[in-house]
Formats: sequence, structure tokens, C-alpha cells
Amino acid sequence: MKKNNWVRCLSLISQVGISMLVPILLCIWFGAFLDGKTQKEPLFTIIFIFLGVGAAFRNLFYIVGKEIKKGEKRE
Repeated sequence: MKKNNWVRCLSLISQVGISMLVPILLCIWFGAFLDGKTQKEPLFTIIFIFLGVGAAFRNLFYIVGKEIKKGEKRE
């Protein structure tokens, strides 16, 4: 039983990390791409960084909320 709990915790930590990292990196890449196309150097990168961070925190709250609900059902 303890091994299962350990694996679940490791899985949750990995899922949270990946779900926060991917939107931020994709938005930075897309913002830099738009900056290169439009010649407006930091504008789109800054805008998309904020959008990426917002999406990352939304994912964090969604995953944690889902895990809390699962924990309440188990009890």
C-alpha cells in the first residue's frame, strides 16, 4: 500500500511540473515567433509570458482540485 501511495505522489508531482512548464514554454516560443514576424521585439513575448503563466496556474488549480476531490471520495 505504501508503494502505491509513493508512486501516486511522484506521478502527481510530475504531472504538475509538466502541466506548468509546457504552457509557459509554448507561449514564450509563440511570442518570440510573432515578435520575429512583426518586428515588435519584446511586445508579444511579454504578452504571451503572462498568458502562459496564467494557463499554468489554471492547470495547477485544476489538478490539485481534482486530487482533493479524489481524496475526499477515498475517505
